Amino acid sequence: MATGLVSRGVSSPVLRRLSLLSVSLFAVSLYAAEPAVTLSGAWVRALPPTQAVTAAYVEIHNAGEQAVTVEGASVAGAGRVEMHETLTEAGLTRMQQLTTLTVAPGETRALQPGGAHLMLFELERMPREGESLRLCIEVAGGETVCADALVRKAAPGNDEMDHSHHH
Repeated sequence: MATGLVSRGVSSPVLRRLSLLSVSLFAVSLYAAEPAVTLSGAWVRALPPTQAVTAAYVEIHNAGEQAVTVEGASVAGAGRVEMHETLTEAGLTRMQQLTTLTVAPGETRALQPGGAHLMLFELERMPREGESLRLCIEVAGGETVCADALVRKAAPGNDEMDHSHHH
């Protein structure tokens, strides 16, 4: 019986310390789990159903202390998504495929009409205005970050870009 009392007396402070340590570690893990990369303002351009491709746009925020490299993307309903950039040279505008995009620490990289953007190929069907599609980016190191992208005809206040001749 004395052994039971002694073990209870010894384990009680130990258990309290372990409980406090567990709560502290849990709080630290929650803080550490705060994502460095977040997405906002995601949208997909609604085009006539006769079009074979469309574009998606999103702002990629890097709250971390290291640069982040985006290596790819996916959008629900698209068989293939490529990162592209609009370039203007000698008065001619053309698209160039990008293999990666870098977002500096503490910066936001806006994928928008007339700049870097996502091209959606092999569509199951053209997304309809008002729908919401899951848009995900793949970051070097295996992390995937997703957001819901609203389908709409144009971004308010942005220059419109015709992607119907994109191949």
